[in-house]
Amino acid sequence: MKKAIIIGGGPAGLTAAYEFLKHTDIQPVVLEMSEYWGGISRTVNYKGNRIDIGGHRFFSKSDRVMDWWLEIMPIEEGQKGSFEISYQNKKRTVQAGEQKPSSPDAVMLIRNRLSRIYYRRKFFSYPISMSAQTVKNLGIPYTIGVGISYIWSAVFP
Repeated sequence: MKKAIIIGGGPAGLTAAYEFLKHTDIQPVVLEMSEYWGGISRTVNYKGNRIDIGGHRFFSKSDRVMDWWLEIMPIEEGQKGSFEISYQNKKRTVQAGEQKPSSPDAVMLIRNRLSRIYYRRKFFSYPISMSAQTVKNLGIPYTIGVGISYIWSAVFP
């Protein structure tokens, strides 16, 4: 029997293993150095509260990838209608209730999120952009220093 060694039990490694099982006769062997599966894209249950580890979103610019995720993890029950999700200036409408989950926990949660970076005792929007709020948080002298550093690294890589 052919085997494939997959290093890492995060989304990419688990997806590769699943695809090997579904479409080939190759037996995947997933090696994960921690005791947890899912990498930084896992959800842990702490004192009855579900907490996402890492800032992640299951969104791709590829419709094929999005359809794959929605097949594996349909939108949670109780959500009605369609949702518009967006990431990096790309939008997609997904429909709730098209697929039934294999278990109550095997669902995609639709949530409004705000990702931020805490730096120098201030919050910055993520992904970071050169906005008025960024300049205000950094201060003009620091922002000029960042700009000079960027230009220097671009001229002298």
